[in-house]
Parts: sequence; C-alpha cells; structure tokens
Amino acid sequence: MRKGKPEFTETESGEEPADIPSATDEAAFLAYQDKRRSEHKPLRPSDHAYNGRVAHLFGTAIPGLPIDADPPQTRLPLTPFSQVIEQTLKRLRVNASPFLDALADNWPRILPPEIAAATRPGRWDAAKRILYVHVATHTRLFELRRTALPQIEAAVRAFAKDTPIRHIQLTVETIGDK
Repeated sequence: MRKGKPEFTETESGEEPADIPSATDEAAFLAYQDKRRSEHKPLRPSDHAYNGRVAHLFGTAIPGLPIDADPPQTRLPLTPFSQVIEQTLKRLRVNASPFLDALADNWPRILPPEIAAATRPGRWDAAKRILYVHVATHTRLFELRRTALPQIEAAVRAFAKDTPIRHIQLTVETIGDK
C-alpha cells in the first residue's frame, strides 16, 4: 500500500467524477429552497435578499469563466476614510469632525486676513453637507453676507476638494457654540 495521495483516476467515460457538478447554475446557490419547501415554510426576508444577490451575481457572470467569489461588478464602492471617521464619531455621540478641525487650522491661510479675523468655522453637518461659519455680531453678519460670502464659499470649496459642500451658512456665534 502506498502512503500519500491516491492516484488520479478518470471515470470510465473520461469525464469528471460524478460527485462534482459539471456546470453551476443559479438554482444550486439559492438559499434553502428545498429545505423550506419540504418543511412548508416561507422564505425569510434575509433569504430573499440573499437570492437577489445570487441573481445579480449570475446576471453579471461571463459564460465560460469561473464565478469569482468577489467580482468587481458586485463590490461596494469605497467610502472615504474621513467619512467613516465622522460616521463613527456621530454614532458614539462625539461632537468632533476631522474635516472641521483641518478647516479651522487652515482658516487664516485660505481666506483674506480681514475675513478670517471676523469669522471662524463653527459646525459641519455631514448629513446635510452644510458648513456653519460663525460671526461675532449681527451687523458683521449682514456685511459679510453681502460682500464676502461668495469669496468664503470659493475658498472653502477649493480647500475641501474631497468633501462635497452643498451650502455655507453664516450665523451669529452664541455662547454655547464655543
């Protein structure tokens, strides 16, 4: 008797062994179809979701090529790491934003000195993509809204190339904002 792997033997017809299916089809990958049917139970919502992903996989498969476990057509798009950090901080109820911190550090550099001295970035609402910029008084707010708002928007959008900003809102700074 020989030790190690058994020798390879083909079946009599010269095809693959009988226990390995020659072609894979969508029905072979569906979730619990036969088991649920034999138990007279309906499929769960998670089974329907899984079956939908199987149908999507077989819809994007190229005939004749092996099915990739993670084909590029079914991969989720990459999420920027800054967005992951902000979502995590929000879930932990930590009132911080890496984008806002970087913007506050570079605020005097990206704006003219007279505008940077009168304003400061106050709050970033990532869900609505709104940046709130604080101003000290109502009269200064009115003046900046009329004269400097387009300049502030252009400077902030140029600084935040990866972060989409929908709107910049000038507000009067209150005691609780600091």
